[in-house]
Amino acid sequence: MTAVHYRFCYATVVCRALTSLRICGNRSTLLTLCKPNVALPAQLLPSLQRTGLWASHRSCRSHSAVPAALASTTESLPGIGAQMLLGRADAYEGFIVSADDLPSTSDEFDSRLQQSLQDWQKSGKKGIWITVPAEKSQLIPVAVQHRFTFHHAEKGYVMLTRWLPTTEDTLPPNASHQVGVGAFVVNSKKEVLVVQERFGPLKGSGVWKMPTGLVLAGEDITEAAEREVLEETGLEATFEAVLAIRQSHKAAFGKSDMFFAVALKPVDDSQKLVAQATEVDGVKWMPLEEYASNPFSATKPLYNKLVQQCVAYANGTYTGMKASSMNSERADRVELLVHGTDSPKL
Repeated sequence: MTAVHYRFCYATVVCRALTSLRICGNRSTLLTLCKPNVALPAQLLPSLQRTGLWASHRSCRSHSAVPAALASTTESLPGIGAQMLLGRADAYEGFIVSADDLPSTSDEFDSRLQQSLQDWQKSGKKGIWITVPAEKSQLIPVAVQHRFTFHHAEKGYVMLTRWLPTTEDTLPPNASHQVGVGAFVVNSKKEVLVVQERFGPLKGSGVWKMPTGLVLAGEDITEAAEREVLEETGLEATFEAVLAIRQSHKAAFGKSDMFFAVALKPVDDSQKLVAQATEVDGVKWMPLEEYASNPFSATKPLYNKLVQQCVAYANGTYTGMKASSMNSERADRVELLVHGTDSPKL
């Protein structure tokens, strides 16, 4: 390849890269493109100048025509203004801003966010997602001023979103449900594991109930049930079946609630029961007949039906649903499938 051909090809690549970099505004990448001693053909200058980034009267260490913004590392990029916020496009024509790229000062964030919004709108982006870490919470008011709204929050961050088109906002809302489990554990003597709550609505009521608790993020309902039983009673037990599913609304913080009643089997009936001091006042084995006639559930249709399903399982007249951990569309992702026993063997 001749020197002229090399210069032409290199300049073409630079021109295309500069045009592309109007979207990302990455100064360090622009600097690497500007090599010394590589003169750009005069016929390419009009194309380069149309990008709004090029000035033929400046040079980079030698005689090469370079972007005007690169003559000083303290200047803003012409045509770009502030550097855009970095991140990645999502699968729904939106953009997810990298939390690691967020500046520390409100002024810099305001400038870069304004420039980014302009480019996102020009390029047809729809939903924009910004995760603001707790240590940069000073940026939140700036985003709100630019019409970002709160999506959800965790201990370490706040998620903000904005829908750019004038069409209806179709961004998915925050999680709508919390998930709980109740463990129906029966030993070889047909006794049911029950506890009394130290706190909560049943505190001091004298009601004996199955161990219950919330499912943690990333935890299967089968694992959650086994964990709750071990924590509250000291009993090691293994999952056998899903007996019932209850859905309710207007629960904690206005969210809906999904509750899975599951059957577990003790690993060893002779294990010593130990009540969890922080949550449980008492733990014991209760005869199945006594559990079935519990006056607390007998007067409440939903709880009464739930107890009937549990008793039927203990008596062998109801099999419940099984749960299988299986791969889905991704080989590295295992998901839990709850299915009836009449389904094809899985």
